[in-house]
Amino acid sequence: MNCLRLLRPISCRPSFNFTSVKYVSQHPLKYLDKQEKWQEKDGLSKNWQLIYKAPMGNALNYAVAYLTTSTAIVAASTLYYTAFVFDVNTMNDPVIIGESLVIANNAPECLIYLGSFVLLHVAVKVLISKFVVRMYQKGDEYVAIFRGHWINSIVKHKFHLNEFKKLNPTFVVSWGDARFQLGKKHGILLDTYFRTPEYFNYLMYKKKNE
Repeated sequence: MNCLRLLRPISCRPSFNFTSVKYVSQHPLKYLDKQEKWQEKDGLSKNWQLIYKAPMGNALNYAVAYLTTSTAIVAASTLYYTAFVFDVNTMNDPVIIGESLVIANNAPECLIYLGSFVLLHVAVKVLISKFVVRMYQKGDEYVAIFRGHWINSIVKHKFHLNEFKKLNPTFVVSWGDARFQLGKKHGILLDTYFRTPEYFNYLMYKKKNE
């Protein structure tokens, strides 16, 4: 009976090790499967290796299009209202759309609503513009891919390994500790979405694991 107790944990070890290796090895394979697709989409040669891919790519893509469109429409409406509709003599009258739809108690209140809407959307858009959606590596050269101003548009930013460093946390966003300097541009990176932890460690500490 004592012999069986000693052998029991030994018999469980192979299956545990096999499961762990399988789980770890699947993560970089997801990058290899789609690397060529993203290289072509981002206009990069096969010499550039995909090392980072952020989540919610499609959601960010459509969010940028919505923010750009809505901000432009509301900003244009605000300018039109200020230039052609606003009247000092009737500024305290309710602002009405159509025959009976009251959208503000007076003109200044309406301008405050519209201005707040534009400022909020611009702030969110600036935040999204700093979110790195993909990153490539070629030796010590890197390319970070950011969202552009319209759907499916991107902005490519190149930087060197020595230009990467972690920025101090900020109270503006909840993930302030994920802010990094990528040369002349700041970006938001989530370390759990690197191809493997080694790629992030190499960027941070400029030292390859031996």
